[in-house]
Formats: sequence, C-alpha cells, structure tokens
Amino acid sequence: MQQIGKNQLSILIIIFLIGSTPLFELGIKAKQDAWLAMAAAAFAGLLLTFMYVRIQKRAPEAELAELYTMHFGRWIGGFIGGLHALWFAYESMRNVRDVGELTMMALLTFTPKWIVMLLIISAAAYTVSKGLEVFVRVVQLLFPIVALSYTFLILLLFIARLPKLMQLLPILENGIGPVMKSAFPDLLSFPFGQMVIFFVFWKHVSEKKVIGRVSYWAYIGVSIFLILMNVLVLCVLGPELAALTALPLLEVVQMIRLANILERLDVIVTLLLFIGLYVKMTALYMAAVFTLKAVTGIAYRFCVLPVGLVIYASSFLETNNTYHLWIGLDITLKIVPLFQIVLPLLMLVVGLRKKYKTAG
Repeated sequence: MQQIGKNQLSILIIIFLIGSTPLFELGIKAKQDAWLAMAAAAFAGLLLTFMYVRIQKRAPEAELAELYTMHFGRWIGGFIGGLHALWFAYESMRNVRDVGELTMMALLTFTPKWIVMLLIISAAAYTVSKGLEVFVRVVQLLFPIVALSYTFLILLLFIARLPKLMQLLPILENGIGPVMKSAFPDLLSFPFGQMVIFFVFWKHVSEKKVIGRVSYWAYIGVSIFLILMNVLVLCVLGPELAALTALPLLEVVQMIRLANILERLDVIVTLLLFIGLYVKMTALYMAAVFTLKAVTGIAYRFCVLPVGLVIYASSFLETNNTYHLWIGLDITLKIVPLFQIVLPLLMLVVGLRKKYKTAG
C-alpha cells in the first residue's frame, strides 16, 4: 500500500483547500461582511473535520467506501460508496471546466476549449495512474511556488497601498442574518466541507496517531489564509465592485503598478490558479478512482481511464461559463451537504449505536 508522511498530508490539505477558492469572492452576498461569513463557515468546517477524524479513528486502515460498508452494511454502504465516487468525479469535472474557462478568459483566447481541457485531464490522468505517493511529491514541489507567490503578491499590494480598511465598514450593518445566510450552506460546502475527501487519503498516512493534529493545524492555517485573501480583495475593490467582477483576485492584481515598471502581474495569479485547480482536480479524480476500486473490486489501474473519460465527457454538459458558475455556486452547493454533513453524521450516530450494543 502506498503511504505518505504527516508533512505531506499537511501540504496536501493546504494546497487542496486553496485550490480555486481565491478565484471567487466567496460570501459577497454579505457585502463588506463577506470575511465574517468566511470565518463562520471556517469554524463550522473545523467542527466537521473533528467529526471526520473521530469516524476515521474507528478504523484507521479503512477508506471512505470501506467506512460506509462498515457502518451501513455491504449493499447499502456499497451503493452510497458508488454515489460518492460519482460525486468526486463530478467535482473533478467542475475543476476541469474551470481550467478551460480561465484559460480562454485570461490567456489563450482563440484556443479551443476542448484542447485545453483534454491537456489538463491528460496530465491529471497520468498523475493518478502513478499513484498517491507520486501525486503528493508533485504537490510538495508546487508548495514553495504557491507560498512564495502569494506572499509576494500580498507584499506588493501593501507596498502599493491599495488595501483600504474603510471598505470593511460598517461591520454587521444589516445584522448577523446576511452573514449566516451567506455562510451556510454555501461557504461551508465550498471550500471547507471538501475536507471530506481526506477520508480517502487518511488511510495512506504512515503515522496514524498524528492524523488529527496535523489535519487540524493545516486546516486552521489555510482557513486563516483564505479569510485574509477575502479581506484583501474587499479592501481593494470594495463590496460593490467585488460582487460585479468575474475574477476579483485577477482584477486586484492588475491594479498593482509600482514606478511604471512592476505591473501586469496577472500572469502570477493565473499560474497560482492553475496550480490550485490542477491539485484539486487530480485529488478528486484520484479519490473517485480509489472509491470506485473499493466498491467494485476492480484493480486501481483499470479504473483510471474510465473515470477520466467520464470526467472529460461530462465537462461539456454545461453550455457556457455563466451556466457553469450558476450550477456550481447555486445548485451544487445545495446538494453537497448530503455527502459532507448528512452521511458522515449518520456514520457517527450509527457507530455510537454499534459501540453501545457491543458494550451491552
């Protein structure tokens, strides 16, 4: 069995949760309180992570599909595991489509979208075919690039004196209602609830005893970073412009101009988003393959190509980017709590009941 270390797990959690999140100004329905909505969702996501780790500790050597079978029985658990494999593939498809749309908007305007998406899914399929250890090593190589690039951009924003804290005022102008409405279920579902994917990868961590501690600290660190990025975009663009802009972070970076020399840094943002999307897409693709393998018993290597073909083919179902974003941010986020909250909560309750029966 392929195994990864605790530091590799930490880096994977960080890069996975960042993913495409900075691409959007999440929680903007709460206007200048969007960062508070992010903070509330992040705290709720931490509680979910506690629940996930608690369930995983019952069977440290089990993956998600095996946990479903353990709690719900062979047939019901297998069926739910199959549904979750499809859901992982669907989520991966959304990232493939994001890459295609982003490339056409920011870089290669005249390049056919199908070519861009074929190239990125081919790269992901090759990585998935090599297994988890190779994928995590790739993420380790990308981590310094991501960390240094974001640090560089944040420093430039402050050097250029673009952030204005007045944009965050008044705080809670319309009370706590809009903040909670923006945070739940949307922000909890994306990105914080996506920690559910680590049910698939925790089994492969060599040091099982530190899984909880490493996951919590990595989650807290990346949550603080995402809230900070949300605050920076608000402070630069203001809530009105941030709500109207398709790619707020790109708009922010395009405003950096220092001594008429340092400008047009949007290529760095595009690179960061490509890295984030690649990691998230590949992790979800791999999770779909692992889960399908556990449910069907088919060898891992034979699952890679069929799952990749399904992901690529389904990426053409949405007719345009507006429809794609509407499905993702309005429809998908209302369904995903089934996999992130309802099913894990049922596992937690069933596990407690089974423990009670055994003890009695």
